[in-house]
Amino acid sequence: MAISNLPYDDGVIVRAVADVPARDQSVSDVRVDFLSDDIGAGGSATVTATITWSISAADAVSILDQARLPQGASGPAAENGAHDPHADHDQHADHDQHADHAPHDHAVDDAAVPGA
Repeated sequence: MAISNLPYDDGVIVRAVADVPARDQSVSDVRVDFLSDDIGAGGSATVTATITWSISAADAVSILDQARLPQGASGPAAENGAHDPHADHDQHADHDQHADHAPHDHAVDDAAVPGA
């Protein structure tokens, strides 16, 4: 069962899950995208990954209670990092841009990073 009908603050969830004992944790679909040809300190890159934690249901309920935004909330939490599943789909288009990419290939990515 997924609880997705409430707006919640993604950042609160991620920070809170780090504070509870995980039964299992996995990382997959890691992707590093350089935003320019500059791979030095002046350049930028985005790192996207799927991190999955298995935690107790009681901890999950507590985390969702902490992360729940009031109905009609606005402000920094609602505008920066908050997730409203009923919001305009275009608002979340960037979350899906890499959904169909291949698994992380260390040989390819590490070759582009100096000292790797």
